[in-house]
Amino acid sequence: MNFFERQEQARGRTKLLVFLFICALFATFAAVLSLVAWFAALGTETASTGASTSELFVRYLAEPSLVAGVAVVVFLLIGGGSIFKIGELKSMGADGVAVALGGTRITRAATDGAERRLYNVVEEMAIASGVPVPNVYVMREEKAINACAIGGDPESSAVAVTDGALRTLSRDELQGVVAHEFGHLLNGDVKMNMRLIGVLFGLQMLTLLGVGIFRSTLYLSFGGSSDDRKGAGGAVFAIWLFAFGLVVIGSIGVFFSNVIRAAISRQREFLADASAAQFTRNPAGLAGALKKIGGLTGGSRVNAARSAEMAHLFFGSVFSGGLMESLFKTHPDLTERIRRLEPTFDGRFPKVAVDSGVGGRLSVPLYDGTPASVRGVANGGAAANGTSAASERFANGAAFAAALIDSIATQAAEKFDVASALLQKTPSEVEPLLSEFDGARAVLYALLTDANEAIRTRQLETIRKAEGTKLDAKIAAALSALSGASFAARSTVARLTLPALKTANIAQYRKLRETILALCAADGTLDLFEYALQASVVRELDVYYRLSRGTKIRFSRFDDVVEPFRTVLSFLASEGASGDVEAERKAFDEGASYFYLKLEPTPPETRTLGAFSRALNDLSQATPILKQKLLTAFCRCVAADGVVVEREGELLETIASALGVPAPVWGRWAR
Repeated sequence: MNFFERQEQARGRTKLLVFLFICALFATFAAVLSLVAWFAALGTETASTGASTSELFVRYLAEPSLVAGVAVVVFLLIGGGSIFKIGELKSMGADGVAVALGGTRITRAATDGAERRLYNVVEEMAIASGVPVPNVYVMREEKAINACAIGGDPESSAVAVTDGALRTLSRDELQGVVAHEFGHLLNGDVKMNMRLIGVLFGLQMLTLLGVGIFRSTLYLSFGGSSDDRKGAGGAVFAIWLFAFGLVVIGSIGVFFSNVIRAAISRQREFLADASAAQFTRNPAGLAGALKKIGGLTGGSRVNAARSAEMAHLFFGSVFSGGLMESLFKTHPDLTERIRRLEPTFDGRFPKVAVDSGVGGRLSVPLYDGTPASVRGVANGGAAANGTSAASERFANGAAFAAALIDSIATQAAEKFDVASALLQKTPSEVEPLLSEFDGARAVLYALLTDANEAIRTRQLETIRKAEGTKLDAKIAAALSALSGASFAARSTVARLTLPALKTANIAQYRKLRETILALCAADGTLDLFEYALQASVVRELDVYYRLSRGTKIRFSRFDDVVEPFRTVLSFLASEGASGDVEAERKAFDEGASYFYLKLEPTPPETRTLGAFSRALNDLSQATPILKQKLLTAFCRCVAADGVVVEREGELLETIASALGVPAPVWGRWAR
């Protein structure tokens, strides 16, 4: 199963979750209506009505006013509780949830050796996955081995790792755990898991109401005068029985919702394990981490106050065993998980102790352990086998499309190799600038400065009007370090600025955003890198700072997107043909033929980056499976002549990023 299929399945699971929630809602309504009708029947004089209690019970069940009243209360209580909790989590954001779990945010500037190693691993994994670098948190009070991915969209996600994992796991093992969490992010599990918390909370509302009613009547039983207590005794007992009934009904709903949560979570853990092993090309690393959980006193237990409600977010079970572990088991058995990675595992776990000596101010190599077989090289240099990085040859467009889609769709180890190479090629002068907000925005401004001296002078004046002169030295250093860098290298550095840029307040970001757009418009045109930066960095920051909502799915049929598809395909065909009309038409027809269509390209005068951008915005609202088909058609277009030049590779990377799918790094194809 590939990325697109997993994303589609995640949408299906979300619909299933909504369906199960509605079923639970109506089942709860029926149970509460029965409870209210029974108490109403018991409280009605049978002599005056001439009917038995059971007959009165049936009458009340069919009483419209009672049915309507109970329905309103139950639906508002449960639905309102779920909406409240989902809204609370959304307002907290991934950062707020990580802090609630006891997490402390770390950055590139971390001086603790183990924490810096964690940050490097997360950064490397994000670049390889083609997603934004998430914020990184360490749960410093948690000495067990565990981790979790938090958030909704990848643009606003976070990864939290326990201190025990940092001090106990080797780099390969830590890499396996982080890759597992990225598997959840890419599979669409994290957004559904956050919604599941809201559903569970809503179904707890009846239990909370019953407990609240019980507590509110304690005064009548144990407070006030003796006459008051005698007079109220019968009524209080009846209220207690009613409250007890609500608690029972609510508990049943919570029980089954937890069972559903556990069943869904266990299956997703196996898939994330498989994704991590495939991506790192090292199942032994992940298996080693699981073995250490089994051998460590405390295993993967998390003591944070809110860990139980968020148990399904974690790499390992947060429970310490006993009834909670057996009833609401959110993770498969450790032995079973290990044997899927290492079939010869004998089931014995060696004793493990946390090595408190790992965390000092150690010198940790950045991106150590890079495979020797790296095939992509940043900055446009020669690849490992000595061929040019300018282009790559394929037998035909279909072969290239199949290869590239496979790379995007799967967590291919080759992407991990390329990411490691790109990160190693990041200029050392830029490294310290990426650790804090001022330096990161200086790097971003430097990436947007034009090669033309007159235009660059205007751009630097624009920056000084917005920022003063405090960034001049940092911008000059970044300009010098990034001079002549390739598209892939500049794109990578731009993405590395995101974590530091997310430390700003909303006013600082608004000013940064305004300056970025002014720099892009300085020469009166928008080039591909400027558009790519707006489509990735600015879009991701807009979502993070809630200036924009995440993309909603609107289109499931190709017929809904024919016109924007034609616009993008025309632009691609003309960019790769270099003025050769015959080659341009051949490339366009190759892409269109994937959908068995006979289309006409758009007029040449309409093939602007503006039209290209608007069309991609429409295509980004397609379903994951439709996006896979669209990308396949685009790949066939650019490789119609059997050659993919660097400009075409850059366009494909930009298109993938704009569509919200893991972007292929051009270095992967420059072999």
